Amino acid sequence: MTARDIDERSAAFDLAQRLRDPQFRAYMVRNGYVSGTTVVVAYDDEPVAEVFSRIVSEAQPPVIVAVHRPSAKPYGFVFMQIGQVDYDASPAAPDDDPNIGDSASIGMLYDTMDTQTRPKTHLTIPNDWRPARFKVQLAGAAF
Repeated sequence: MTARDIDERSAAFDLAQRLRDPQFRAYMVRNGYVSGTTVVVAYDDEPVAEVFSRIVSEAQPPVIVAVHRPSAKPYGFVFMQIGQVDYDASPAAPDDDPNIGDSASIGMLYDTMDTQTRPKTHLTIPNDWRPARFKVQLAGAAF
């Protein structure tokens, strides 16, 4: 087991422990969580491509990405909602964000969307076999 695997489990355990708190559960609902929705835990510095690859291989969107960020108030997580995935070569939408580099982290994506007051966007995440286009929004924003 790598150090990264241990860290990811630590963040997931942190989230699970916080779910015992009714105030935290209410906070998650305000940030888009609906009972039965899959929650994918990611670290702030985890590459976007890795997070989205996990979503495609381990879950069926829509999902909530809980980005572990210990400095985030009040609970140490920020949230993103990941909507439908399209695999066809659809034309770019007006809110497409083509500037996702190979070294971009999920935290960088969150910060960019938050700073630009862009609560939602479409992202095409390249990979070696089947590029996927995702609807992405900051938690709590209507899509």
